[in-house]
Amino acid sequence: MKSTKAALCLALVLALPLAARADDNADKLAVATKLTEKTVLKNLDTGFGGALEKTVSTMPEDKAEKVRKEAKAEFDKQRKELLEGLSKQYADKFSLDELNQLDKIYEDKTYQKFQAVNADPKSEVNLLSQAVVTRLLNMLTLAAASDQTGGAPGGLPGGMPTPGK
Repeated sequence: MKSTKAALCLALVLALPLAARADDNADKLAVATKLTEKTVLKNLDTGFGGALEKTVSTMPEDKAEKVRKEAKAEFDKQRKELLEGLSKQYADKFSLDELNQLDKIYEDKTYQKFQAVNADPKSEVNLLSQAVVTRLLNMLTLAAASDQTGGAPGGLPGGMPTPGK
Protein backbone atom coordinates (compact mmCIF):
# COMPACT_ATOMS: atom_id res chain seq x y z
CA MET A 1 0.00 0.00 0.00
CA LYS A 2 2.81 2.38 0.88
CA SER A 3 4.51 1.76 -2.46
CA THR A 4 1.23 2.45 -4.29
CA LYS A 5 0.80 5.75 -2.42
CA ALA A 6 4.41 6.66 -3.11
CA ALA A 7 4.00 5.85 -6.79
CA LEU A 8 0.82 7.93 -6.97
CA CYS A 9 2.49 10.87 -5.22
CA LEU A 10 5.47 10.63 -7.54
CA ALA A 11 3.20 10.49 -10.59
CA LEU A 12 1.29 13.53 -9.34
CA VAL A 13 4.46 15.50 -8.68
CA LEU A 14 5.78 14.65 -12.14
CA ALA A 15 2.46 15.40 -13.86
CA LEU A 16 1.98 18.88 -12.36
CA PRO A 17 4.71 20.56 -14.44
CA LEU A 18 3.36 18.89 -17.59
CA ALA A 19 -0.15 20.16 -16.88
CA ALA A 20 1.17 23.66 -16.19
CA ARG A 21 3.18 23.54 -19.39
CA ALA A 22 0.12 22.42 -21.38
CA ASP A 23 -1.84 25.34 -19.92
CA ASP A 24 1.01 27.72 -20.81
CA ASN A 25 1.07 26.38 -24.38
CA ALA A 26 -2.70 26.76 -24.69
CA ASP A 27 -2.46 30.33 -23.36
CA LYS A 28 0.36 31.13 -25.77
CA LEU A 29 -1.63 29.75 -28.70
CA ALA A 30 -4.70 31.77 -27.69
CA VAL A 31 -2.74 35.04 -27.47
CA ALA A 32 -0.85 34.26 -30.70
CA THR A 33 -4.15 33.59 -32.48
CA LYS A 34 -5.56 36.90 -31.26
CA LEU A 35 -2.42 38.73 -32.44
CA THR A 36 -2.53 37.03 -35.84
CA GLU A 37 -6.21 37.95 -36.25
CA LYS A 38 -5.69 41.63 -35.50
CA THR A 39 -2.48 42.07 -37.47
CA VAL A 40 -1.70 39.84 -40.43
CA LEU A 41 -5.24 38.70 -41.10
CA LYS A 42 -6.78 42.13 -40.63
CA ASN A 43 -4.49 43.43 -43.38
CA LEU A 44 -5.13 40.37 -45.52
CA ASP A 45 -8.90 40.78 -45.16
CA THR A 46 -8.74 44.44 -46.16
CA GLY A 47 -6.37 43.86 -49.06
CA PHE A 48 -8.23 40.87 -50.44
CA GLY A 49 -11.61 42.57 -50.16
CA GLY A 50 -10.37 45.58 -52.09
CA ALA A 51 -8.61 43.49 -54.72
CA LEU A 52 -11.67 41.28 -55.18
CA GLU A 53 -14.00 44.24 -55.68
CA LYS A 54 -11.54 45.82 -58.11
CA THR A 55 -11.39 42.54 -60.03
CA VAL A 56 -15.16 42.12 -60.32
CA SER A 57 -15.98 45.80 -60.88
CA THR A 58 -15.96 45.46 -64.67
CA MET A 59 -17.83 42.13 -64.79
CA PRO A 60 -21.55 41.70 -65.36
CA GLU A 61 -23.27 41.39 -61.96
CA ASP A 62 -24.18 37.69 -62.31
CA LYS A 63 -20.59 36.75 -63.16
CA ALA A 64 -19.23 39.09 -60.48
CA GLU A 65 -21.41 37.43 -57.85
CA LYS A 66 -20.24 33.97 -58.92
CA VAL A 67 -16.59 35.06 -58.80
CA ARG A 68 -17.12 36.70 -55.38
CA LYS A 69 -18.69 33.52 -53.99
CA GLU A 70 -15.93 31.23 -55.29
CA ALA A 71 -13.13 33.61 -54.33
CA LYS A 72 -14.49 34.16 -50.82
CA ALA A 73 -14.85 30.40 -50.26
CA GLU A 74 -11.22 29.84 -51.26
CA PHE A 75 -10.12 32.90 -49.30
CA ASP A 76 -11.84 31.59 -46.15
CA LYS A 77 -10.08 28.24 -46.56
CA GLN A 78 -6.67 29.85 -47.07
CA ARG A 79 -7.29 32.34 -44.24
CA LYS A 80 -8.05 29.53 -41.79
CA GLU A 81 -4.88 27.69 -42.81
CA LEU A 82 -2.83 30.86 -42.42
CA LEU A 83 -4.37 31.66 -39.02
CA GLU A 84 -3.64 28.19 -37.67
CA GLY A 85 -0.13 28.03 -39.10
CA LEU A 86 1.01 31.51 -38.09
CA SER A 87 -0.53 31.25 -34.63
CA LYS A 88 1.31 28.00 -33.98
CA GLN A 89 4.59 29.47 -35.23
CA TYR A 90 4.25 32.57 -33.05
CA ALA A 91 3.29 30.46 -30.02
CA ASP A 92 6.39 28.31 -30.59
CA LYS A 93 8.78 31.22 -31.04
CA PHE A 94 7.59 33.62 -28.31
CA SER A 95 7.03 33.27 -24.59
CA LEU A 96 3.64 34.14 -23.11
CA ASP A 97 5.12 37.35 -21.67
CA GLU A 98 6.48 38.33 -25.09
CA LEU A 99 3.15 37.64 -26.77
CA ASN A 100 1.35 39.72 -24.15
CA GLN A 101 3.86 42.54 -24.69
CA LEU A 102 3.18 42.42 -28.43
CA ASP A 103 -0.54 42.54 -27.70
CA LYS A 104 -0.02 45.73 -25.68
CA ILE A 105 1.85 47.28 -28.61
CA TYR A 106 -1.02 46.55 -30.99
CA GLU A 107 -3.51 47.98 -28.49
CA ASP A 108 -1.53 51.24 -28.23
CA LYS A 109 -3.51 54.21 -29.63
CA THR A 110 -0.47 55.71 -31.39
CA TYR A 111 0.28 52.41 -33.09
CA GLN A 112 -3.36 52.09 -34.13
CA LYS A 113 -3.20 55.58 -35.65
CA PHE A 114 -0.05 54.55 -37.55
CA GLN A 115 -1.83 51.46 -38.86
CA ALA A 116 -4.91 53.47 -39.85
CA VAL A 117 -2.78 55.86 -41.94
CA ASN A 118 -1.18 52.88 -43.68
CA ALA A 119 -4.53 51.19 -44.26
CA ASP A 120 -6.32 54.24 -45.70
CA PRO A 121 -6.43 53.66 -49.47
CA LYS A 122 -6.54 57.43 -50.10
CA SER A 123 -3.62 58.39 -47.85
CA GLU A 124 -0.42 59.68 -49.44
CA VAL A 125 1.45 56.91 -47.63
CA ASN A 126 -0.66 54.27 -49.32
CA LEU A 127 -0.56 55.96 -52.73
CA LEU A 128 3.23 56.20 -52.59
CA SER A 129 3.54 52.55 -51.55
CA GLN A 130 1.20 51.41 -54.32
CA ALA A 131 3.09 53.40 -56.96
CA VAL A 132 6.44 51.93 -55.94
CA VAL A 133 5.10 48.38 -55.71
CA THR A 134 3.41 48.77 -59.11
CA ARG A 135 6.67 49.92 -60.70
CA LEU A 136 8.54 47.01 -59.17
CA LEU A 137 5.93 44.46 -60.28
CA ASN A 138 5.93 45.94 -63.79
CA MET A 139 9.72 45.67 -63.85
CA LEU A 140 9.55 42.00 -62.85
CA THR A 141 6.78 41.28 -65.37
CA LEU A 142 8.84 42.83 -68.16
CA ALA A 143 11.93 40.92 -67.07
CA ALA A 144 10.00 37.65 -67.15
CA ALA A 145 8.44 38.50 -70.51
CA SER A 146 11.78 39.40 -72.07
CA ASP A 147 13.23 36.13 -70.81
CA GLN A 148 10.42 34.16 -72.47
CA THR A 149 10.66 36.05 -75.77
CA GLY A 150 14.44 36.16 -75.96
CA GLY A 151 14.60 39.85 -75.04
CA ALA A 152 17.65 41.92 -74.27
CA PRO A 153 20.37 40.37 -72.13
CA GLY A 154 20.10 41.45 -68.52
CA GLY A 155 16.33 41.26 -68.58
CA LEU A 156 14.84 44.71 -68.81
CA PRO A 157 14.10 46.07 -72.26
CA GLY A 158 14.31 49.87 -72.30
CA GLY A 159 14.54 50.71 -68.58
CA MET A 160 12.12 50.67 -65.72
CA PRO A 161 8.40 51.15 -66.49
CA THR A 162 6.34 53.71 -64.60
CA PRO A 163 2.59 53.56 -64.04
CA GLY A 164 0.46 56.40 -65.34
CA LYS A 165 -0.58 58.98 -62.76
